[in-house]
Amino acid sequence: MIKQTEQKNSGFSLVEIIIVISISLILFLIMSMVYYISQTTYNKTDTRAEITQNGRVILDRMIRELRQAQSVITILPADNSDPDSLPAEIKFLDGHNTSNIAYIRYYLDGQDIKREYSRYYFAGDQSTDVYIYDTDQFGNPPVAEIIEDKIIGEYASDLEFWGNNLITINLYLIKGSENINISTSIYGRNL
Repeated sequence: MIKQTEQKNSGFSLVEIIIVISISLILFLIMSMVYYISQTTYNKTDTRAEITQNGRVILDRMIRELRQAQSVITILPADNSDPDSLPAEIKFLDGHNTSNIAYIRYYLDGQDIKREYSRYYFAGDQSTDVYIYDTDQFGNPPVAEIIEDKIIGEYASDLEFWGNNLITINLYLIKGSENINISTSIYGRNL
């Protein structure tokens, strides 16, 4: 008697392999999409937090110095009814140190907010500070000396000022596709 040995098929069929590969591919795609969406959300939130913090730092510094200002040199419109007339800079007499006469100017330079610290003097006497609108005995205006001009914030797309006693500041920030508008109003203590 010849013994017939039965062969057992111990492998997977082609159909089973294709089903397993398809299910694995679908699971991989789902996991990739979840990862992509979470990364995108994280990046947007991080960008928004960065420009919000940047705007807060800019405005905190402006507010602190404007509250102490002795006078505002920039002519500001009473309201924002004409957006084209709103200045993108403000210059004022520094009120922190009354022992000297110095001016602070905040302005937009490209996408940077800059702070300029300057003084004025007459050509014949550089050691004496004078006011911006003073004239010497010959009717000559004073000479400006910029002591410091530095960046205090970035990602700005626009800066607007208006108001008389109550000064309103609009700061528009942009980074990538994120846009933020921060607005605040302050009373000058010495104005």
